[in-house]
Amino acid sequence: MLPFALAGGSLIFLIVVVVLILAVAFGYYTVKGSGISLTPYRRAGGPPESPPQLTHDITQEVSNWERGTAGHHGGRHRPPASDHPVDPAIAAALTEWRASTREPRLDPPVSADDQVEGPDGAPTVALYVDLASEPCRSACRLLDDLGRERPVRIAVRHLPLADVHALALTAAEALEAAAAQGRFFEALDRLADGGFTDESELLELAAASVPDGDRLRAEVEDGRHRGRIADQIRQATASGAHLIPEVYINGIHYDGDIRPEFLRRELASVDAAGG
Repeated sequence: MLPFALAGGSLIFLIVVVVLILAVAFGYYTVKGSGISLTPYRRAGGPPESPPQLTHDITQEVSNWERGTAGHHGGRHRPPASDHPVDPAIAAALTEWRASTREPRLDPPVSADDQVEGPDGAPTVALYVDLASEPCRSACRLLDDLGRERPVRIAVRHLPLADVHALALTAAEALEAAAAQGRFFEALDRLADGGFTDESELLELAAASVPDGDRLRAEVEDGRHRGRIADQIRQATASGAHLIPEVYINGIHYDGDIRPEFLRRELASVDAAGG
């Protein structure tokens, strides 16, 4: 009986060892211990994220959330176009953007033509976004919270990957239609905070931020602001914006992590250098 007992004990020990190895491996190659953060920044108490969905967002590699500064593009690449129907002018601007190899530097600089929020004289953070991308919505929320902590000017420009995200162009148009009523940042906050799953929900959120929701819907339906959006895609090309979200601080490309502590440190450095 003793040999059988010893054999049984050895088998149990072997099973325990195998289970422990599998548990460690699982933890390493998922969130725990891998160095990969699947959860982007969001405001405390905000809507829940869905990290597994983020990892399948082809507009964004993990390296774009935790960007290092070694190397020009940080290992990132532009997402390929899909078969979403796109306005010809927008499609042409995106084709030019994908072909560009310019070094990143904001061009043109932030001016009165931009949608800007924050005090004059503060460091200026310019952000190219596609609000159909959750990482961009998270970046907007992050900058909004930083603006509550310290003086910062925030300028938002459009880079809607309309041939990748079906709602990208609609979101950009809704923001511009809100801007026509002086409510750009109110609409931005609603879209960034609430998120949206279809066009109806998107337009409902945007329309709730303006005095005349019917006017906003009509302008989006008419494509009234597409010329401005195409112009901003071309500005992204001129600025060497390689992916979304893309960030510039006082006109200089920021290639660090898009996280509160890193941006706070960068802005403090800009303050210490006198702007």
